[in-house]
Amino acid sequence: MTELNRLALLVVTPDGVVQHLTRLITGWMRDQGYRLRGFRELHLSPEQQTLLNTNSKTGGPKDWELNSVIYTLGPVHALLLEQESDRCTFTPSAASELAEQLIGDFLPHRTVPGTLRRDFGALSPVFNLVHATGNSENLDRDARSLFDRPLDELLRPDSDTSFGLARTPHLLRPLKLWSTVAGVLTSWLGPEVVRPIDWPADSHGPSHPAVGAALMACTRAAQRAGGEPGALLNGVLDGSTTYPDFTRLVPHIDPWPGYLTYTTLRHVTLSADTP
Repeated sequence: MTELNRLALLVVTPDGVVQHLTRLITGWMRDQGYRLRGFRELHLSPEQQTLLNTNSKTGGPKDWELNSVIYTLGPVHALLLEQESDRCTFTPSAASELAEQLIGDFLPHRTVPGTLRRDFGALSPVFNLVHATGNSENLDRDARSLFDRPLDELLRPDSDTSFGLARTPHLLRPLKLWSTVAGVLTSWLGPEVVRPIDWPADSHGPSHPAVGAALMACTRAAQRAGGEPGALLNGVLDGSTTYPDFTRLVPHIDPWPGYLTYTTLRHVTLSADTP
């Protein structure tokens, strides 16, 4: 039986799945000394979301409810990983190494090169690609929830739970950050209010300067809009304009760009104020 401290559980969240990153992420983990022992695609139930998010770093009832929306947009990919036995590490377990060192900070601009979220382009505290079980004690609990079987069954020599990875798409479909945000706001408030020149280029990603520029662009748009529209846009920044309110304001936008826009702006002040 594989030692428990050599096992880790990584969940590729719907934003990673929709961009077709799962195979690349699995290869990246292999380069870090981890091999795939189990794979499953599934849509998370509310109970499974609660189980996995008990240690969520964003915190607060409002964020909890907002973060859960992403799991309604598509499936997740659950990856059971085993650390190679000859790999040296200074952490007590593979699960803690993955959660504390390899995946990177939940704020994308604070990630460093060589972490998963930096290397694969996490976009925001919600669109951050992956979730990891942070300690070995919860591995069997989470594996039972995600794979519908305990670890000892998943790790049997005759188990074929990693086979489904080969059927996942591999042609990348990257999400565009700032052009999506500006485009959604333009469809709501009009081009005379939301000016593309104010917004950072997509190539700048969620870097600290880009986040600051986006906050300024949003503030300027709210000033130009004035009145109730301006107040509602400012409300997106502080959460007083809820996501359901936002979807009613922009009724014809597809869920992915709409949710990316709202969650990005909902966290832009936090990101701009955090070095």
